[in-house]
Amino acid sequence: MARQPIPGPLVLANAGELLLVFDFGNRRRLNVLHFTGSSTRPVNIANVDTTNGAIKSLFATSGLQALTAASYALHGIEVRDLGSPTNAWVVATDQAPIVGTGVGDPLPSQIAAVASLHTDKRGRNYHGRAYLPGATETDSEGAGTMTVAYQTAVRLFIDGIRIHLASVSWPMAVVSRAYPEDVAAGLPAKGADFANVLNVTVDLSWDTQRRRKI
Repeated sequence: MARQPIPGPLVLANAGELLLVFDFGNRRRLNVLHFTGSSTRPVNIANVDTTNGAIKSLFATSGLQALTAASYALHGIEVRDLGSPTNAWVVATDQAPIVGTGVGDPLPSQIAAVASLHTDKRGRNYHGRAYLPGATETDSEGAGTMTVAYQTAVRLFIDGIRIHLASVSWPMAVVSRAYPEDVAAGLPAKGADFANVLNVTVDLSWDTQRRRKI
C-alpha cells in the first residue's frame, strides 16, 4: 500500500492557495491553484484585488466566457497564506458574477475540462490539474471530445493566470504535502514543498470534477 500524506492542514512557508469561485445554480464550484512568494508579496486585500481584476478580465479575453453556459458565472477569487494553519482567507472585494454567454444547454455539472500544470520537478506529487466547469453541448464534438475552440480558451485562461501571477511575483506552483518515513519501502520522510509551473496544456478529453463543491 502506497504511503499516505500526513493528515491535517497544509502548512508551507512562502506559499499561498488561490480559489477560483464559480457559481452554478447557487452552488459553488471551486478551482484550487497555488503560488509561491507570499513571504515577499503578502496576501492582503490590495494584492488580492489586483489579481482578482486580472483573472476576471482573462475570463473574457481568453474567449472562455463566450463558451461558458449562461447558468455558470465566475464570481472572483479567495486567497490565503499557507504559512500558518490559522491564516484567514482574503476574499476579493469584487465578487460581481461574470455570467457565461455560451450557446446551448450546459453539460452535466460534473463534466470539466482539465488543464495540466507541468512543473520543474518529476513525480505524481508535482503534476497539477485545474478543472474548469461550465461547458455547453456546443463545446462538445460528436465523438465525445471538446472542440478545439473550447480547448484553446481553457488553456489561454489558465496559462493567462500563470503569466499574471508570475508578473506580480506570485509564481504559480504545485504544492506537495508532507509524507512520513516508510521504513519498509526505504523511503525517508518528506516535508511539504512545491514545484514551479512552467507551462499549461489541455487535451481534448473531458474529465469529471467531484471534489470542488462546498
